[in-house]
Amino acid sequence: MASGTARVLAISLHNQPWFDKMYALLLTALRSNAEFQQAEHSTLAIQFLSQLLEPSAILITDEALTLQENSAVWEAVLETTLALNHATVDVANAKKLLQRYSQKAVFMNNIVPENMWYKTDDNSVVQSAVFPPTSANMTREMAVVMATVGRGKLGYVGDVNAEDGLNVVILAMCGFL
Repeated sequence: MASGTARVLAISLHNQPWFDKMYALLLTALRSNAEFQQAEHSTLAIQFLSQLLEPSAILITDEALTLQENSAVWEAVLETTLALNHATVDVANAKKLLQRYSQKAVFMNNIVPENMWYKTDDNSVVQSAVFPPTSANMTREMAVVMATVGRGKLGYVGDVNAEDGLNVVILAMCGFL
């Protein structure tokens, strides 16, 4: 564990057997910067969220919190300060993040521009080995988002393939760059 009081909680209620291997470099970096806790059951997630020291970052690693059976965990998350340490991509982080980030991702809808860490532009195209490139310039759909929620922050990264920029984005969102 790193010095200080940083604590990262990963909520992985539908943890997949490939997750630790696919994200090994990211998990190693997180563990070197903070106490790392991973909850694979809803009762453990609530227990971790109830600890006196609030997490510096909460990573939701799968879709399980969207299911009704886990609503108690979601309510606990909403009631806990979600502090990711940076209001936006500040100058120091911007120098360390990739200027362009190609990713296969699940995009969120209706995102306001001030919460977008990466956004599409006129040069963004849908990449396909089968179909010709088509414009991917979307104004309110994004896959890397950070928003203020209460006294903290909530980040979302929809990257599903652990692309090159993923680790640095998550470390920046957690305040570890």
